[in-house]
Amino acid sequence: MNKMNTWRTIAIVALCLPCATWAQGEQTMTSTPTSAARSLKQDANLYQVDDKLFRSEQLVAEDKLAVQSLGIKSIINLRFFNRRGNEKLFTGDDIELLNRPLLTWDVKPAQIAHILWTIEQQQKKGAVLVHCYHGADRTGTVIGMYRIIYQGWTIDAAKREMQKGGFGYHSIWKNLERLFTEENVQKVRVELQKLRATQS
Repeated sequence: MNKMNTWRTIAIVALCLPCATWAQGEQTMTSTPTSAARSLKQDANLYQVDDKLFRSEQLVAEDKLAVQSLGIKSIINLRFFNRRGNEKLFTGDDIELLNRPLLTWDVKPAQIAHILWTIEQQQKKGAVLVHCYHGADRTGTVIGMYRIIYQGWTIDAAKREMQKGGFGYHSIWKNLERLFTEENVQKVRVELQKLRATQS
């Protein structure tokens, strides 16, 4: 291949890259994306996980319009303390507010299963947003398990996104990292099956 053909090939590849990136970004709009969460509002740590799931930190008044524009029908608050922020912000809106409190230092597989079950049920009504205070640690753990159980991600990939995905994960929470094992994932699956059986 001569230099002219080489440069033509490079130019064609360069022109196609934005299309490939766009196509990959569109995959986050499906229920089984292969790419990472898509940032929507950086100052709210607001990301789209898939077409029915979003994640964020504790929302404030400046975030309300962004949330409303996404068609979110349910907000699941994982905060253990100070859980009244959503009521002040979204009361009167067409958004169901649910509290599923987690203590960051004491999260159990059964609790994760109950939150995933809540997400699963609420998604029948529309898109769901999950948050804690920072939208990094408890939220990251729940989203990581969602990736594994509903989207078929590997444990390593889900854990890597939680820690390195740009959400501000705090490495002090070693107990959250230790939840990402085959044994714990299986515990979550078993508990989910029990919860589903109650609906049969």
